[in-house]
Order: sequence, then C-alpha cells, then structure tokens
Amino acid sequence: MSVRGVQSLRCLACACIVFFCAAAPALPQQAAGLTLEEALRLARTSSEAIRIRELAVQKSRLAVDEASGKAWPHVDLGLSGSYLVYPPTGYTVTKGQLAGPPTIPFLIPDMDFNIGSQLHNYFSVSATLSQPLFTWGRIRNAIDAAALQVDSAGTDLVTQRRDIDREVHRAYFGALLAQESVKVLRGIAGSAAQVVADRQTALDQGSITREAVLEAASRRAQIQARLAEAVQSNATALESLGILTGLDSSAIGLATGFGASAPSPDEQSLRARALDASTDVAASQTRQSLAQKKLSIEKGGSILRPDVSLGVSFGVTGQEDIPYAGWQWNNSTWSWDLVVSLAVKMSVFDGMESVARIGQAEKDAEAAGMAVQQARKLARLAVRRAVDASVKAEADLGEKLAQEEYMAERMKNAQVSVQNGMSSREDLHGAEILFGSAQLDRLLAQFTREEAHADIAHLTGEMTP
Repeated sequence: MSVRGVQSLRCLACACIVFFCAAAPALPQQAAGLTLEEALRLARTSSEAIRIRELAVQKSRLAVDEASGKAWPHVDLGLSGSYLVYPPTGYTVTKGQLAGPPTIPFLIPDMDFNIGSQLHNYFSVSATLSQPLFTWGRIRNAIDAAALQVDSAGTDLVTQRRDIDREVHRAYFGALLAQESVKVLRGIAGSAAQVVADRQTALDQGSITREAVLEAASRRAQIQARLAEAVQSNATALESLGILTGLDSSAIGLATGFGASAPSPDEQSLRARALDASTDVAASQTRQSLAQKKLSIEKGGSILRPDVSLGVSFGVTGQEDIPYAGWQWNNSTWSWDLVVSLAVKMSVFDGMESVARIGQAEKDAEAAGMAVQQARKLARLAVRRAVDASVKAEADLGEKLAQEEYMAERMKNAQVSVQNGMSSREDLHGAEILFGSAQLDRLLAQFTREEAHADIAHLTGEMTP
C-alpha cells in the first residue's frame, strides 16, 4: 500500500518558517476571518522595521537643512565679564603740573586726572558675521549630496516595505498550507490506523504474518510524524503572522485561500516593470550620483582654489564699578569698533593629500557606475528566475491537480467495489491514503506557486492587493 506524496510534507517546516522582521508591543484580539489584504495593512502600520526606515528618511531631510545652512550668514555673539584683582593704578597728573611759561594765563591741566589706571571690572561684547561668497561649488554640491541621501533613505524604505509584504505573504500562505495539510493528514492517519487494526485482526486469525502488521504500523507512524510536523509548522507560521501584524496568533483565522491559476507572465513586460521598480538599481544609481558629487567636492577643495568670504565684526569693551549708580555709556573707559573684511583663503601645498582624495573619489565614482550596470544585469536575471519558477510552479500544480482527480476517482471506484464485495476494506483505505497524498502534493504545489507570484510582485513592487 503506497503512501506516495507523503514525503513532500518534509518541506512544510522550511516553507512556514518566516523571518521576524517586525514586532508590535501589543497583541489585540482578532476575530476569525483575517484576509491577506488586512494582514498586509496591519503589518505595514505596526512594523518597527518600517518605522525605523521612516525615521531615517526624516533624519536625512534634516541633513539637507544642515547642509543648506552653510550657505547662509553665520552670526556669533560673545559676552564676557572679568574682575581684575590688581588693576593698574597708573599715576596722577596734578592740577597745573604741565603749566608752561608764566605768560600762559591758564593752568595745564586745570584739574587732577589719572593716566593708566583701571577699574576692577572689565566687560566685553562682540558680534561677528561671516558669509561665504565663493567656495568652488562645495556648498552647492554638499546640499545636492545630502538630497541624494534622502533618495537613498527613501529607497531603503521602499525595500523594507516590500520585504515586509513578502514575509506576510509567506507567513499567511505557510499557515494556510499547514492548516489544510493537518486536515488531510488527520484523515489519512485514521485510514492508516484502520489498516493496522484490520491486519492485527488478520494476524490474530492466522491469515497473515506479523511482518504485514509491522509494515502497516510503520506507514502509520510515518503519517503521524508528518502530522506532527504540520501541526508545529502551523503554530510557527501563525506566530510569525501574529508578530508581523501585531495580532494574537491564537485568535487568527485565515479567510483568503490559494489563488486561481494564472497565465504565464509576459517576460518582456515584466522585465521592463522590474527594471523601473528595482530598488537595487535605484540605490546603485543614487550611489553613483553621490560619488560624482563627492568627487566635485574634493576637486573644489584642492590646492590653489581660494575661498572668498565676507566678514563683519563689532565689539564693545569697557569698565564700570559695581554696584552701579547707572550705566555710563559716555564714560571714557568704554569703546567700540566695527570691522568689515573680505577674506581669501586657499591651500598652497598639502603634501598631495588633495590629489590622493580626488583619486579615491574618482575610483569610487567609477565603481559606482559599474555597480549600476551590475544591478541592471542582476535585475534581469532575477526576472528570468522568477518567470522560470512561476511557469514551473504552474505546470507542477496542473500535474498535481490531475493526479488528485485521478486518485479521487480511484477512491470512488474502491468504495463501489467494497460495497459490491469485490474489494477489501484495506484496498479502500489504501485508496484513501493515496488520495490524501495527492491532496498534500497539490497543497504544496499551490504554496509554491504563491511563493513564485510573491517573488514577481516583490520585483515589480505590485504586492499591494
């Protein structure tokens, strides 16, 4: 009595294990009937991995603002107050000390005054403004490079969303495969147990040998092992789906079944859509543009390229006694100044450092260009593999459906034969097991086809139902 197809259940455990890409802090209850569309929507809103990528996009936008700020004037303000423990005492010029000949009718000076003496308290206020005027495009290129980082972060976000969609799809149909397989395996496990019981009865009657009983028991144990695998695969897939969607895995019921057959994909159209939607190609193109910008920045900072900037500084210094009777802004101890300058700064010799940096940037730009070509080739190869897997999966499913139909008819004939007394119950149970094995093969083929379709949707970004 054959158990053809039962061995294919060994793939269940691998097919249902899903990477845990996202998690939710709470597990709300979910009534039976979760559709694939609802699972995808919940995963997108609760995924921490997606949220991290969104924060990276926001951070990169702030980096653009930071780079743009370098093109605007910068104003710095400085305030200081000092206390001189031993201020200079200076010396005193007394009234009339500098008088000239007696013919001069007035005293020089006409009052006592101090020269060189200072107070204990010293204050300073300064403000400076600097405005770059010409930097050989470094500021502009730095802003453009920051904008390219936004594009790069956005591409990473799209990639993460597609990965989450594919993982949800895999977990959902992995759970469906396991659940349907459990139903089938429980049915054929009952038939296998009945065969063992019938052979045990025949052995007790002395009509068969013990070897025949052990053979049936071995096949029953094989089916029970596959059933245990399917039960555990179902639990694993549901737990994965629960973590991805933020739902309680014990309350998840699946409402979406395996999809219907679809025509073979148009490879040329699929290749064009995949190239347009490829995040790998987009990321490599962004890296190429970024490498070109970095090369321009390095060239702008090479030797003998002067930077021109405008500088304005304003300062006020002076002394006052504390406590104050009032601010004496006309006191002779206070002074201010205003300086306007046009500065030119350039590197004349840097030990060939700038030349080496430019050379490195040129190599990075060249490598980035080659990476774009490689990404396009790999995208075309990925489409070819996806089409290959899809066509094979569709053909395999057609074969398994035909085999299942044949086994169903064979089981019906066995039932009629048993009713007419032309066959034994063991023949009927054997037909039931063969039919169950064909069902398992068909379920696995359906899951494989869903995986192939999910891979195509991942390439084109068309996973959204």
